[in-house]
Amino acid sequence: MKLLIDEDSQSHRQIEVLRAAGHDVVSIAELNCNGVPDTEVFALAQELGRVLLTHNVADFLTLARKSGGHAGVIAVFRDGNPGNNMSYGQIACAVGALESAGVPICDQVHVLNHWRKSG
Repeated sequence: MKLLIDEDSQSHRQIEVLRAAGHDVVSIAELNCNGVPDTEVFALAQELGRVLLTHNVADFLTLARKSGGHAGVIAVFRDGNPGNNMSYGQIACAVGALESAGVPICDQVHVLNHWRKSG
């Protein structure tokens, strides 16, 4: 899957794991866009034709709802208990499961936590 990784989700290890799983990944930092407003990040994802992966669920959900069309948003919720959060490997596997399921991605917001497998 062609992904744009939002600033809040772009740890080097996460990017490595996603790439190792075969995903085409670009991060906001690699584009020298750290610190740009969410509206610009969202617009950049559309310009590049990339699905946006973010932990900033509320802001990008609002932008997606206002958009007349978008490449897709993959939202990862964080839990108050860090032990319940998705690992980098779980995120990469869940992206693959979502992609393999053949469900529409464009114009959709998917909660990646729903695609998590245990382990």
